[in-house]
Amino acid sequence: MLVLAGCTEKTVKPTVPTMVRVQVPQYVRLPDALTRPCPAVRAKGRTVEAVVSAYNANVPTQTECDKRMARIRALQPGAEQP
Repeated sequence: MLVLAGCTEKTVKPTVPTMVRVQVPQYVRLPDALTRPCPAVRAKGRTVEAVVSAYNANVPTQTECDKRMARIRALQPGAEQP
């Protein structure tokens, strides 16, 4: 009768899987001051003076924008400081 029940003489103990811990990245919101758009000054006309004036107005804006982007990159884990 035991043969019909499917039992064997020797029972095999199942292997229990080991626990694996996985670190999940946790995303956080960046400060709004770091993510605001970088405004550009457009030339009002097609004269050399207007283009040069617009370029000169954009230099400080570009510098400030580059600094903000560097601060954002510095927030990354393992980021190197420039």
